[in-house]
Amino acid sequence: MQVDDLKFNSAATSSQMAAGGALLERIREFLSQLTISLPERNEFLRIVAEAYDLYVAPVDIPGIPNIIEPWVDSALKAILLQQAAAIYDMLAKS
Repeated sequence: MQVDDLKFNSAATSSQMAAGGALLERIREFLSQLTISLPERNEFLRIVAEAYDLYVAPVDIPGIPNIIEPWVDSALKAILLQQAAAIYDMLAKS
């Protein structure tokens, strides 16, 4: 499989959830052909958390008052880590 094969074909499914699953499946197939290994799960999640803290958290969210923005950032980070863990688990399965 070439990298160009990873192009997303939105006409293939009618559901965004199914399309996302199909894309992850294609990514997993592509990665299984490579001779690379994933970092440990905790290390991967630490890297994702650090990237969020470094690149996303400092950005002011328009329309969110500064007094509640830390709570919103915390919730967004929790969602990101949950999704990153699920994606890691799916990719590690292969």
